[in-house]
Amino acid sequence: MPTLPSASFADGAVEVTLLQQIGEPSAPDAAREAQIAAVADYVASFVKGAHTSLDLAIYDFRLDGPVGEKVAAALEAAAAAGVTIRVAHDPTTAEGAPVPGGDATVATHGGVGKPADADGFLDRLSGFVSVKPIKGFEALMHNKYVIRDGLAADAAVLMGSTNFTNDAWGLQENNLVVLRSQELASFYATDFMQLWSRGKITESTGYHDTGTARVGGVPVTVAFTPGESATIVHAVVNAIEFAKSRLTIGAMAMSSGPIAAAVSEALDRGVSVVGLYDGPQMDTVLRQWAEAGIGADKANTWQKVAAHLSRKESIPYTPGTPHNFMHLKVVVADDVVVTGSFNFSNHARGNAENTILIADKAIADAYDGFIRGLAARYAKT
Repeated sequence: MPTLPSASFADGAVEVTLLQQIGEPSAPDAAREAQIAAVADYVASFVKGAHTSLDLAIYDFRLDGPVGEKVAAALEAAAAAGVTIRVAHDPTTAEGAPVPGGDATVATHGGVGKPADADGFLDRLSGFVSVKPIKGFEALMHNKYVIRDGLAADAAVLMGSTNFTNDAWGLQENNLVVLRSQELASFYATDFMQLWSRGKITESTGYHDTGTARVGGVPVTVAFTPGESATIVHAVVNAIEFAKSRLTIGAMAMSSGPIAAAVSEALDRGVSVVGLYDGPQMDTVLRQWAEAGIGADKANTWQKVAAHLSRKESIPYTPGTPHNFMHLKVVVADDVVVTGSFNFSNHARGNAENTILIADKAIADAYDGFIRGLAARYAKT
């Protein structure tokens, strides 16, 4: 099996996988295909560990070729062994209504959804997996998590920024986190049941579903939007405000005024800020701010922050092009890591999202080193 860029922490209770773009999108690349295959092996191994249930909430679930067959085969084998499998997904595609704030665009208005054929892989699974679209009014089911045996003592959650697509696994900067904790899994199970039972996103989705679990002795705090969107923004801002030595940022975009302002204030008090963002995504945000007549102060705050970050020149989104976004949603504030599916954007507050805060120096150091390496890679020379 190809080596995957993963590391284990807290006596194996936490595993972190950090992905980056391999090669140029326009050309075949053996190393990229090896990384995609390695992620497929990793996901298939996680699936094979299930004894009773697998609940998947995945915004974009469309794997192609051998890796798709590998993951599908693992799910089919689990189902044949008696594992109950449910997949909640977002039904929005490019043929549907314009979608703000998703993976296609994190802008406040406009944009397009997934490719029109995005449901093909889910159709492949529908013979042995229960599949349900989760609808929302101008909101996305934007989670990326898998709950394994959520009621068991050895329950585990696989989460992060990573969609289940070939491009997400080989062309984007992303992360996967496995957390082995029944207490933490119970929060995710509550969120999943709210989505599954209703089949739609409401203002109360995720409400009162937040708390802190110790995962291998490491404190991990979790919250879900839209019900706890204020909790998430406050937690991110609070982590930034308490930072004294480092702020390391991997942000697809940052249209949240409170979060950008908190980073700006950290710069004013002398905190080191380094990281990267996706250039075309933020260009869209700035253009739409201007079109909406949003005050220059917000744009100026972003420009102040952006001066300390590297810009990835990804391919502007269209359904038919490779999707090589800088897709992380990470802040390292001293020894705390914030990560999940939640873009640091205004629209993310209305989506179905999840965010965790991990308070552990070793894990924070791993993310810090990874993001600094990416910042150096994409720095203008």
